[in-house]
Amino acid sequence: HEQAAVALRKSLDIDATQVSAWVSLAAALLQLGRPEDAENACDGAIARDPDIADAWQIRAMVLAGRDDFVGAAAAFSRTIEIAGENGALRANLGVTLFKSGAFHEAQRNFDAAMALEADADEIVEMARLCRFVVAGLDGDMARVAAISRELAGAAEADTLFKTALLCLDWAGHKGPAALIGQTWASLRPGNLEARHMADAAMGRPVERQPAAFVAQHFDGMAEQFDEKLVGRLGYRGPEEIRALMADWMQPDGSLDVLDMGCGTGLCGPVLRPYALRLIGVDLSDGMLAKAREGGLYDELRCADLVDTLRQPGARWDMIVAGDTFPYVGTLGDVFDGAAKALKPGGWLIFSTEAAEGDGVTLRGNGRYAHGRGYMADLAAGRFEIIERRSTMLRREAGVALEGDYFLMRKL
Repeated sequence: HEQAAVALRKSLDIDATQVSAWVSLAAALLQLGRPEDAENACDGAIARDPDIADAWQIRAMVLAGRDDFVGAAAAFSRTIEIAGENGALRANLGVTLFKSGAFHEAQRNFDAAMALEADADEIVEMARLCRFVVAGLDGDMARVAAISRELAGAAEADTLFKTALLCLDWAGHKGPAALIGQTWASLRPGNLEARHMADAAMGRPVERQPAAFVAQHFDGMAEQFDEKLVGRLGYRGPEEIRALMADWMQPDGSLDVLDMGCGTGLCGPVLRPYALRLIGVDLSDGMLAKAREGGLYDELRCADLVDTLRQPGARWDMIVAGDTFPYVGTLGDVFDGAAKALKPGGWLIFSTEAAEGDGVTLRGNGRYAHGRGYMADLAAGRFEIIERRSTMLRREAGVALEGDYFLMRKL
């Protein structure tokens, strides 16, 4: 692709009127991971021929890649206007409209895509989700229940309910999200995730996620966890923790380190150079199995965080909790335990999702946000806040999720 891009650029330097060369250059640059240059090449083609469908389609892909779904939808619409009806293009337009929150318009495009390419499994699946979300948005819970019964198993229905709830909550439709949550919980009365997500969608105060729910949730995603969190959601937690530590301590392998909520062991490579002894704790056996494959931990335990901190004789130089507290809730007993388990001068490093106020909020996505005032109150008299860094924690539905990384030291 690099050689092709160079050759096309040379050709265009000689004759910039070659519309097909501009389009080929845009395609090559997109393949090379240079979306801004690809968009410029699309502009070059469109400036010379406004009715070049391929250039509009590549532009749509570039815009979707940067989460400009409104712009991408407009570009896909223009592509269809020029090229004519096509099932894949209609489906792509439906996806971008869905991601922009235009759910009813998205459904119309998925219906059109289904009529053109009814045998495409991915279109069928996305169209079902869209119909489900629209039914929730319309308050038609009978239709919601009927669509859920189309699926073969309870696990697929649970995924449909959760995804729809999150989409509606993200788009600001709190009422329909709450209705979806209530319906899910009523149809699956024994499902802990359904109950928790319904509580979150309805804004009910829930101080702590049930441990069994947390374990169940992460066991189900252990195999794809690293790829999803780091690859698709842009999670940089280990790098942020590495940067905090590098400014205040030496990686001399002398510390007793506890990785709370270690998950698959993403922080293991960061913590190992500092650790004489590195222990990981998590509620999910599935996550711990993946962490064990890395071979970086001296011990991995399936246990509750607070129970671990309260163990007799537990003494740590450093306790780390990367992307853990959003799944915990209120943190009073966690800080009580950490204050007792850390040695004098010991380090506490963790991340929190940003809250609008100073307290603890159960958000519609089922995770907890912690206000800075709340964290300062927990630290008072026990920990010195050495550093707090505000940053993007991850991307969620194309939007940056902001939060804080804290470095505290036991007084």
